[in-house]
Amino acid sequence: MREFPTTSARLRVTVHALVAGTVALVACASPPQKNETSCVGGLHTECMPLYDPAVFPTIFEKILKPTCAQGMGTCHTSDAAMGDLVMEDADDTYARLLGQQDGRARVNPGDPSCSLLVERLESSDSDFRMPPGPTPLDAGARCDIVQWIANGAAR
Repeated sequence: MREFPTTSARLRVTVHALVAGTVALVACASPPQKNETSCVGGLHTECMPLYDPAVFPTIFEKILKPTCAQGMGTCHTSDAAMGDLVMEDADDTYARLLGQQDGRARVNPGDPSCSLLVERLESSDSDFRMPPGPTPLDAGARCDIVQWIANGAAR
C-alpha cells in the first residue's frame, strides 16, 4: 500500500521548491553594471560654459586631455587606459566616446543626462566620479561637455 505525505510534509516540499525557484531567479538576474548608464536627474544645459561655443576640439584640448590624459599613471593615458579609454588622440577619443571604436558608447548625442560620461562627471560618489577623488571637474568644464552632448556631440 502506498503512503501519502502528510499535509505538513507537502507544505515543506512546496516551500522548499518556492525558495529554490526564487534563489534561481535572483541568481540569474543581471545586476546593474557600473558601465551601464543611469540617467542624471535635474541636469540643465542652461549653465555657464568655460568655452563658448562648446565644441569637441576645444573640450578635448582644454578639458579632457589636460585633466584625464597627461602624465604617467593618469587614468586615460596609454599606460593606464582606465575603462579602455585613452584620451591622448582627439580622433580616437571621439570615436571611443561615441562607441565607434569599441561599441561602448560613453556619450549619447543629444541626451547628456543619459550619457555615461556625464553620469561619471556628475556623480556624488567620489569612487565613481571622474576625475576620481574629492574634487569634481569645474562646473564650467562640466557645462561645456553637457552642452556639447546636448547639441549632438559633433566632431
